[in-house]
Amino acid sequence: MKFTQSEVKQIPSIALQKVISSRFANETIAVKARGLDGTGIVKGFVNQEYVIVTDKDQKEVKIKISDITEIQRIWKSTVPADSSNKNGATTADTVGETLIYAPLIPVAIGTAPFLRMTGLDALKNNEDEEKARLVYEGMSKQNLIQAIGEPMEKYHCNPKNANGSIDIWVYGKQQVLRGGRSLFIDSDKGTVYHNSYDTTFFKNSEWLNCSQVENNTTTDQEK
Repeated sequence: MKFTQSEVKQIPSIALQKVISSRFANETIAVKARGLDGTGIVKGFVNQEYVIVTDKDQKEVKIKISDITEIQRIWKSTVPADSSNKNGATTADTVGETLIYAPLIPVAIGTAPFLRMTGLDALKNNEDEEKARLVYEGMSKQNLIQAIGEPMEKYHCNPKNANGSIDIWVYGKQQVLRGGRSLFIDSDKGTVYHNSYDTTFFKNSEWLNCSQVENNTTTDQEK
């Protein structure tokens, strides 16, 4: 998972340390920063302002979190050499699986640029939403307003077949990461628990009754 320079600029300072902190034992965080030669591997933090990284010469360097320009979260999975025996997989299973997926590969490669241009690339959408969830999940309404500003639109929604309610805040393209255009806020807890790049699907949803609680004062051009 890679946060580009433009994406890093959109990460609220309150969430930066979370984004550059590993969550799993097999996860490595690599960063680029102003004044850092090459890429550094995150090793720890000093207060809320600095991060300790190992540079290309394996030396520990302290850099300002605010100087980071690129973030990569890298996962490494290890598969035992005899894993096929352990899970019962056979050569026939492997061949069969390859035959199932192989016809899709040329199509995916050929249509990927077009899908990206039209915003229909499911892989990109999923990745963008995952990045945005890492950033915004757990933020309160007050956090959002202080760090990002007021949303373009606010909705209050009630599930049609369940109890409880949620608030959905819709932000502009320049305010948030692409995958966080719609932020779902648990009304009881008052914190973000879900997000989406899509800003309209919930308005006529089969599982939600939503009503706008504040008039939209943003122009179509800003959207």
